Amino acid sequence: MNNKINTAVKPPYAKERLEDTHHLTKLSLIENVLIFPTGLTVEQAKGNAKELEKEQSLSHTEAMKCICWGNGIHNVQSFNEALPQLVKSTFGIEHTEFGLYSNDDSYTGFWWVEAGTTKYARVTIPGVENTEENLTGMLVDRLLPVREDSPKQVKFLHAVKDCLNYLGRGYTLAPHRKSLNQVQDIYEIDIDIKKLILDSKGNADRLLSYALASCYNTRHTTELMMSQSLADKSEYLETTKIDLANKYEREELARGFRYPQFGDMCMQLDDTQKDILKRLLENYHGW
Repeated sequence: MNNKINTAVKPPYAKERLEDTHHLTKLSLIENVLIFPTGLTVEQAKGNAKELEKEQSLSHTEAMKCICWGNGIHNVQSFNEALPQLVKSTFGIEHTEFGLYSNDDSYTGFWWVEAGTTKYARVTIPGVENTEENLTGMLVDRLLPVREDSPKQVKFLHAVKDCLNYLGRGYTLAPHRKSLNQVQDIYEIDIDIKKLILDSKGNADRLLSYALASCYNTRHTTELMMSQSLADKSEYLETTKIDLANKYEREELARGFRYPQFGDMCMQLDDTQKDILKRLLENYHGW
C-alpha cells in the first residue's frame, strides 16, 4: 500500500511547511468521543439530561449543567463551557494543543503536543480525501489513550448494587420492569433516603445505609440524620426545647449523632461490609 502518514517533531518539508496554516480542532467534530472525569460519555450525559428535564421540569441547559457538575466538571454554566475541560479529561492535553494544518486552502495533516513538544503528521492516502472530518478522526485515534476495561463509574455502580442487595431496601428502579442485576446505569436507581436509614436494623446495617445515602445526596442525608437526632433527644429528655447555648445540652445532642463515625465503621463492619464501603470510597464520583 502507498498510504503514508509521516510523523515528525520538526516539519520534514521545511520550506513548504512554513506556509502551512495551523487550525484548532472544532470541538463539535470530537464531541462524540469526549469523556467526563467520571467516565460518563457525552451521549450518556445527554440521555441523563433528558431524564432530568422530564423529572425536574428543567431546561436542557440547566439539566446539562447539573450533569456536568455531578460528573467532575464544576463551575460551568452550560455544556459549551464544559467542552474544553472535557477535552482535557479525555485526551490529557488542552484543546489548544492539537488541530489540523492546511496549505493552499486544502488540509494536509494534523499536529498535536506531546510531552511539551509539538509534533506533526502529514497525511497522504490515495483515494481518501483529506477532509476536515477524516483528518480529525485520524488525529483522535492518535490522541485517545487506552481506556480501562472497567472505569470508575462501572465499579461504583457494582458497589452500589452490592450494597443494595445486602441491605435489601430503600431503592426504586426506572424502568420498574428491570431487576437490580439488570441495571446498567447509576441513574436508573432512585434512593429513598428516609426508608434506607430509618429502617436500619443493627449498627452495621445503619453504617452502610448512611454511607450509601451520603453518596446519593449528602445534604439530604445530613438533614435527615440531624432531624432524627433532634427528635430522639427531644423524646429522651422529654422536652421540646434545647438550649444550644447550654454546653450540657449540646453534648447530649451530639451523642445522638453517633453511628456514621469512622471508628464505628472500623469496629462494626465485617469483611464483606468493609469491602463494599471500600469500593464506594474508591470509586465515588458523584451521583
